[in-house]
Amino acid sequence: MFFKFNLLGLASSFLLFYTALSNNPWWTVYGGVGDERTFSAEVSPFNISVEVLGKPATVPILFYLNMAARLSILLAAATTLSGSLVANKPRSKPLISLRGLMLPLLFPIGLYVTLNLASSYANVSLPLIGRSTIKYTINYGGLRIDTETAVEAALTQEYWIALTAGILSALAKSVHDRTAADQHFEW
Repeated sequence: MFFKFNLLGLASSFLLFYTALSNNPWWTVYGGVGDERTFSAEVSPFNISVEVLGKPATVPILFYLNMAARLSILLAAATTLSGSLVANKPRSKPLISLRGLMLPLLFPIGLYVTLNLASSYANVSLPLIGRSTIKYTINYGGLRIDTETAVEAALTQEYWIALTAGILSALAKSVHDRTAADQHFEW
C-alpha cells in the first residue's frame, strides 16, 4: 500500500495550528516613556488587548470575532493536514486551504484602515510600524493642555510566522499534484 504526503502542506498545517492556538500578538503599539505607558495595544486576529492609562478597554463583540478567526484558521489547518496526508487521493487537493494566507494578507490592511479611522475620529495618528510622537491638545475650562506621547509600533514575529504558514499553504496547493506523484512511502 502506498501513502503519499505533501510535505509543504504538512509544514503549513503545523504552522497554522501553532498560529491559531497562540495568543501572542501580531502587532503591538505602546505609548509612553519606559515602563510608564499611557496606552498599549496588542493585536492579533485571535486576541485583542487594549489598555489606556492602565485600565483595560473592552469591546464585547471582539471576543466573538476573534473566536471566528481562530476557528477559521483551525479548520484551514485541519483540512490542509488531511489533504497533505492523503496526497494520492483525487479529493486531497481541494482540502489544502488558502485561508491561512488570506488572514495574514488582510491583517495589515485592516490595521491600516482602522488606524486611519482612529486618526479621523480621535485626531491622533498612530504608526503602523515605527516610532512617532503623538501631539494632542485638550481644552478644559478655558485652559489649553498640550501633550506629547512617544509611540512605538511593530509587527511581531508571530505575524511573520503566520505569513510563512500562509505562503507554505499556497505553495503546497500549487505543487500538490507533482508532489503527490513524486513522494510515496510504502507500508
